[in-house]
Amino acid sequence: KRLSAFDLTLRFTHLFWFGDLNYRLDMDVQDILAHVTKKEFEALLAVDQLNLEREKNKVFLRFREGDISFPPTYRYERGSRDSYMWQKFKPTGVRINVPSWCDRILWKSHPETHVVCNSYGCTDDIVTSDHSPVFATFE
Repeated sequence: KRLSAFDLTLRFTHLFWFGDLNYRLDMDVQDILAHVTKKEFEALLAVDQLNLEREKNKVFLRFREGDISFPPTYRYERGSRDSYMWQKFKPTGVRINVPSWCDRILWKSHPETHVVCNSYGCTDDIVTSDHSPVFATFE
């Protein structure tokens, strides 16, 4: 069944959507690691599933995101931010989780208002998870 054109998000002045959205990079893990080493994030953002879906207007219509100028925030080795732990060994076999920007902050403002994203980044000092927490500041 097709949804109506009614947009519930317009009932709010500002709407923020953030967390582990679980979108991945569609690229071979070795190529991803090479781009990360060279800080070539644009090449990775071109194959980011969230960006690709947003470009097709399939998800998060009219939401915005700050410029990503930091390395993928997932899947680090716990206790470190020096290396990605992209292989997970399970009894059923090896599971591959390519480094990706799973953790994101998106926002949408009412058409007659706006917010400005002053910073968008990730921490490198919180190492208790395989995700590096992201942050953004707004005015």
